[in-house]
Amino acid sequence: GFTLIELMVVIVIIGILVAIALPNFISAQDRAKVASVKSNMHTIQTMIETYAVDWGGNYANLLGTETTAGTLMKEAKDKAYYKDFKNPFTAQSGAGQSYISAVTGTVNETTGASTGLKAGSVSYDPQISGTVPITKYFVYGGDKKDDFAILDKGKAFYLTNQ
Repeated sequence: GFTLIELMVVIVIIGILVAIALPNFISAQDRAKVASVKSNMHTIQTMIETYAVDWGGNYANLLGTETTAGTLMKEAKDKAYYKDFKNPFTAQSGAGQSYISAVTGTVNETTGASTGLKAGSVSYDPQISGTVPITKYFVYGGDKKDDFAILDKGKAFYLTNQ
């Protein structure tokens, strides 16, 4: 058999290994969830660009919901290019969960701080200037904390058509 000292040494070694591995595992999970948000951002961007093709190069002025007339999501659903996706941080889908219509403020380029961007959600931010057709947009993704955009290489990560 094993002595008490030998068993205690083994338990201490296992404890040290767990203490080293657990933070790396949690970090890997967070990175995977952020990668999923980035994938969702690309899904929204594909729907945005398909909408623009259908509407002669004009982009939607609102992301909306699957049931709100005249919005990107309703149009995408009606024309069969809508693709549902889940928020990787909450496992929920649909308006207000996996995506939101727009960030209610600006997104800080260096810190990612933003107002209204929920963790794991995707936001469409059309650049509206008067009554002219929308020709520029940004798509942001929420990091693991509310009110923060995903950071990549020290800057807010976003997709745009410019």
